[in-house]
Amino acid sequence: MFTFQFLDILIVFVGGLILFAGLTFFALKRRNEILRDFLTPEEPDIEQEFFKLKEKPKPDAEPIEEQPVEPESNDTAIEETGWGTG
Repeated sequence: MFTFQFLDILIVFVGGLILFAGLTFFALKRRNEILRDFLTPEEPDIEQEFFKLKEKPKPDAEPIEEQPVEPESNDTAIEETGWGTG
């Protein structure tokens, strides 16, 4: 009743294989998007975090006093290194 040639069977088989591979690809792509959306935490409001005011230091904290540093004269620096025409 039906007569199939080898070429007809091959065309149907290859078409079915391409259809199955395409649908599998789209299903996996959609699965990846769903998992990424589900597993990725929500990002904070970047603008709010950027302009967030830092806490001011407590006023009762003792300020650190810096001791003045005396600059060395050029004569001692030359004698220590041994450079110059002296």
